[in-house]
Amino acid sequence: GVVMKLSIVIPMKNPECSKTRLAKVLNPGERKRLALYLFEKNLSFFQQMYPQHNLLVVTASQEIQQIAESYGAEVLIEEQHEEPQQSGLNAAVSQAARYNTERGFDSQLVVPGDIQALDLGEMETLLNHRVAERSVIVCPSYDGGTNALMTTPPDVMPFCFGPNSSRKHLLAAFEAG
Repeated sequence: GVVMKLSIVIPMKNPECSKTRLAKVLNPGERKRLALYLFEKNLSFFQQMYPQHNLLVVTASQEIQQIAESYGAEVLIEEQHEEPQQSGLNAAVSQAARYNTERGFDSQLVVPGDIQALDLGEMETLLNHRVAERSVIVCPSYDGGTNALMTTPPDVMPFCFGPNSSRKHLLAAFEAG
């Protein structure tokens, strides 16, 4: 079949702000180290297993930018917004979608930078799935969030990461037809 041009997008916020849900058990330094450890583990996974796909890290952090580039990833620096509702994960992913669309990518796969465990079998299933010209694949997390999101074309619908986002992403996909 036709080889699809895919950009794997890893949004990664400043590691000082990561893993806030673990604040009760880990101090800020430990949370930062955990976030960076998972981020590097995930970069390494994609670099080794999927060198044929573009890897794009979206971040506002210079530290993250340097780590990403050391793994051969492309880096998109997050646009700074005055209004807080325009910043955050959805803004970062939307920026990546515009960038990837402009550069001729057919699809975008968003995987959070500090996701706990990437499963090769699950990733194979996802990446080998036959994708329609306009389609969305939502991989829910246990708590109803979104662990992975493939959009074809990249900007086919608005992004709604956050609580219960897997349901919101499905609804957005239906609304986009």
